[in-house]
Amino acid sequence: MRPTGMNRRPRPAIALAALLVSSLALTACGKSTKVATPESTPSSTHQPITRAAVLAPDGQTITTVIPVGGCQKGQLTGAESKTTVTLSLSLTTHQKAGEVCAADIKLDHVSFKLQAPLDNRTVMDGATGKPLSVTKH
Repeated sequence: MRPTGMNRRPRPAIALAALLVSSLALTACGKSTKVATPESTPSSTHQPITRAAVLAPDGQTITTVIPVGGCQKGQLTGAESKTTVTLSLSLTTHQKAGEVCAADIKLDHVSFKLQAPLDNRTVMDGATGKPLSVTKH
């Protein structure tokens, strides 16, 4: 009786190729892959202030929140004049070479302390140039 295609033994070359491919796949399993391109210096971007800005009872500290991820940090800075306060919100990524950053997002509270009480000054968003509504705590 002549063997059919289903009863044939695998040819040595095909078996060797299958073994080589599975070995390479298993070897790669233990190696980590990078999620993002590592950066050696922090990168920063300015963000519009989209969440509530709150004035503390001291009349000089304004706080808002910014969504941040793994290797990110938010910062609120400002510039003051007699009539206006301009707030700038920035998001800085601090990722070291070879570091993988967590993908979860949280809200980071950021504050700016005025040199003098806010009183009747207008608060502006440095990214958009639009006035901000500030609520008192």
